[in-house]
Amino acid sequence: MSTPIPVLHFDTRDFPEQDRFDIWRSGIATHQVSRLEPDAAFEAIVDAWTLGDMVVTHSRIGAARMARTAEMAKADGLDVIQVVFLKAGTVTFTDDAPSPRTMRQGELAAFDTRRALVTEGSALDCITCTIARRAFERTGYDPATHGLIIDGAWGRLVADFLLSFVQQLEEMSVNDAASLSAAFVGLLTTAMRARPPSVDGANGRSVTSVRERAEAYIDQHLASDKLGIAAMSRALATSKSNLYRAFANAGGVTAYIRKRRLETIHARLNAGEPLAIHDIAREYGFASAAHFSRAFRKQFGFSPRRARLGYVSAPVVAADDDVALFRQWEERLR
Repeated sequence: MSTPIPVLHFDTRDFPEQDRFDIWRSGIATHQVSRLEPDAAFEAIVDAWTLGDMVVTHSRIGAARMARTAEMAKADGLDVIQVVFLKAGTVTFTDDAPSPRTMRQGELAAFDTRRALVTEGSALDCITCTIARRAFERTGYDPATHGLIIDGAWGRLVADFLLSFVQQLEEMSVNDAASLSAAFVGLLTTAMRARPPSVDGANGRSVTSVRERAEAYIDQHLASDKLGIAAMSRALATSKSNLYRAFANAGGVTAYIRKRRLETIHARLNAGEPLAIHDIAREYGFASAAHFSRAFRKQFGFSPRRARLGYVSAPVVAADDDVALFRQWEERLR
C-alpha cells in the first residue's frame, strides 16, 4: 500500500485568541512579521506538503506585514524561489523596483529570497510554492527574477495547475513527490521563459503607472454595470488611448475586465461559496447563463460546476509540533 504525502495542518484557532498572532509569527524565521490590524481578530490556517525540493502551502491568514531585509538574506542563506498565487485578497509589495506594486485576487508572482522584500497583505487565501533553486538548475534555467507577476495565458495555466495540484495532493503518494515537483518546476520555467521582455524607459514607466491605477480601479468596480473604458478614462483622468496602450498585451481593456471578473468568480466557486452559480455570475454582469458558461469554459478549460465541485478541505493533522516542523522544512530547502 502506498504512503500518502504527509500534510501538516496548523490552525491558530487551537490556541487562545490573544496568543494566535504571536504563535503564528514564532514559526516564521525568514521574515520580520508585524500586524497591520492590531485591534482585529487574527487567524492563520496553514496546510503544507513537502515534495522533495518543493514545499506547497495553502494559507488562510489575517492581515500582516512581512519584511525580509538584504541583511537577513545574507545571514540565513535561504536560496529559494517563492511562487505565490492569490485565491483571495491583495498584497502590496516593495522589492527592487522604484515604487510599490500590488498583486490582486487571481494573480501569480515569483520572488527570490536572496533579495529584499516587504509585503503588506490584507486577509489572504493563497497557495505558495517554495522551491529550492537547485530544482531550476536541473532544467538549465536560472530564475534570476524578483517580483515577477506572471500574467496572461501562461499565468492562468500555472494558476489552474496549482489549484488542481493542491486538490489532488491528498490522493498522491510519497513516491509521486519528486515527479510532482519536477512537473510544476517544468511548467513554471516554461511560463517564465515565455514572458515577453519588459518595457524600459520613461514611456514604459508611464504606461505601467496607468495600468496599475486602472487595475486597482477595475478591481474596486468589478460588480458595477458602468465599468468600461469611458468611466475609467474619466475616473483616472487619462485618455482612452493611454488605457488602450496600457492593456495592449492583455488583449484590451474589455478583455482584461472580463478576465478579472471570471477569475473572481472562479475564486469564489473554488472557495466553496454556497450562493448559486448563476447568482454569482449575475453579480459580475453575466446576465445569460449560457454566455457565462461559455466564457468561463473558454478561459479555464472546464465548467463553473467543476470549479465548485473541485473544492476540498485539507485533512487535519495534529498541531503539537507545527512550529518546529515549519523550521525543519526551511532547513531542508537551504
